[in-house]
Amino acid sequence: MTNSELANQLRDLRDFLIIAGYEESHATRYTQIARYIEKLAEPIEDMKREHRLSEIPGVGKLVAQYIREIMEDGVSSKQKEWEEFAPITVLELVRIPGLGPKTARKLYQEYGVESFAKLKQADEAGILQEVQGVGPKLIEAIRSHRPGA
Repeated sequence: MTNSELANQLRDLRDFLIIAGYEESHATRYTQIARYIEKLAEPIEDMKREHRLSEIPGVGKLVAQYIREIMEDGVSSKQKEWEEFAPITVLELVRIPGLGPKTARKLYQEYGVESFAKLKQADEAGILQEVQGVGPKLIEAIRSHRPGA
């Protein structure tokens, strides 16, 4: 796994945790750690192999464990723990430009929108116009979004 790939996985973890209802101020630490990892002069794989992940600013024993899990299994125990509060498919929502984790959390918690397919259904049912924070620009972004493209 490259430094950039791991950084993206940590950002996904942040977004997922926020959507699932985890304390936002704690989830944002994964953004800071992702930035440090992207700027590392050496491959993260080397640091993992040499048991030096805790040398990364903001990474203690527990976060180092989550990083190892992501690198080895593609998922951390932190994510698994919070999957009882939201399905991982909620990350499909934040792939839409302009739709951040707070709006995705509102869509999921208040309207049951847990995936891009459910978001399209909510749009077709006219629900999105009711959602505070979802304006015409975001609705257009949703309608024109092509997952995986």
